[in-house]
Amino acid sequence: MKLKFKLAKSLALLVTLLSVCAFSANAYAEYNLRYSELGPPRGARAESLKWWASEIEKRSNGEVKIEFFWSQALSKGKETLRAVATGLADTGTIMGPYNPAEMPVWNYGNIPFVAGDIWVTLRTWQDLQTTMPELVAEMKANDIHMLANFTTGPSEIVSNFEIKSSADLAGKKIRATAGFIPLLKNLGAIPVNLGHSEIYQAMDRGTVDGGATYMFAVRAYKFFEVGDYVTEVNMGQVLGYGAGMNLKQWNEMPENIQKIMTEVSNEFVEHYSEALIKDNASAREELLKGIDGKVMKINTLDEAERAKWKAASEELVVDWKKRVDAKGIDSQKVIDQYNATFAKYQKELEEKGYPWTR
Repeated sequence: MKLKFKLAKSLALLVTLLSVCAFSANAYAEYNLRYSELGPPRGARAESLKWWASEIEKRSNGEVKIEFFWSQALSKGKETLRAVATGLADTGTIMGPYNPAEMPVWNYGNIPFVAGDIWVTLRTWQDLQTTMPELVAEMKANDIHMLANFTTGPSEIVSNFEIKSSADLAGKKIRATAGFIPLLKNLGAIPVNLGHSEIYQAMDRGTVDGGATYMFAVRAYKFFEVGDYVTEVNMGQVLGYGAGMNLKQWNEMPENIQKIMTEVSNEFVEHYSEALIKDNASAREELLKGIDGKVMKINTLDEAERAKWKAASEELVVDWKKRVDAKGIDSQKVIDQYNATFAKYQKELEEKGYPWTR
């Protein structure tokens, strides 16, 4: 009897241990998501992405783990849309400017001078991912589910010459991409299509006189070593990019996991906006004081001059509308919904301030 009792007890313990192990495996290794990121693991967006992944893992009790492949280690930036759509990567940073034909609606956010305040515009595009039928359909057609929208922040110009008006751009070679190429051409500059990471070397070698960039990037990429001036233009932001997920993978996830990832992704907007605004402010302050003995001069275009630059970009909206309408999409409907959503958050900002200051 004692032997039978011991055997029964041992069997019961074994069953319990196996059950615990099975539960643990299910709870802590259910979804291991590979994230393809084009940038390095530093800066406001990278740190915010780390926070995002950590929160998802914590709130899902370890069911979802996100592994980052930084600096295009899993897929090149231009290929990330296809990588995520086909499942090579489960998630990744998808750039609208790299996919203008596939994502025409989203690329409206990348037209110069369309954007405004960082938080207002980012919050606007995050909402539109679920409320704008044309954008929802666009993502579905690309086998993508968008989790979090990104932004570069305001576009400025770093240069080795002073810019006080568009006249100073005449004949100058300026690095640019996407919609900033025709804008700078209209202003008299000679646009040079280079990747953002190529600005330093190009300015150092003298192949360009300056480049469209962002205040935080002047410090982060050490452009202050090869340039003497930053011109604050606020030419717009790159907003048609963000964290996308393979649609099939998303649809196979249980509702409670989808809910957690959606909630954290929406909170990411507040977290990232605050971090980016503070990063830009601290970079500006340091550049004026001097970094490693190098002091930069920062010029801010006055409103009258900025209005001239904005006018030089108006044809880009007209061209975008023609291309979108040709695809059977009502471009004006897209613009109207964008403007209405933007106005809602602009009003909230004016009345309540930023969420993190309330």
